[in-house]
Amino acid sequence: MDEPLRTPTRRLAFIVSPKRMDLYEKLREALIREPDVDLILDRRMADRRVADSPIERERRGGERRLAEVDAEVREYGWAVLRLRGAARR
Repeated sequence: MDEPLRTPTRRLAFIVSPKRMDLYEKLREALIREPDVDLILDRRMADRRVADSPIERERRGGERRLAEVDAEVREYGWAVLRLRGAARR
């Protein structure tokens, strides 16, 4: 039996500052039925690593924040990321 054709999915993530709840609500209404779009309310305030003592071993496996995204959220109140999409039937 032939395998169905798979096309790559373009997934997007909208990250919105809590200072822009108006935008968050409008995007939520507009994107509620979009399966390939994530809407994220940014709740981060600052880097949580504030201890003066050195870290023995990194548990998180690397930096997860992207400096460009942080800068966009701070400056504009939102940012959009293109995520690697899974193949869809």
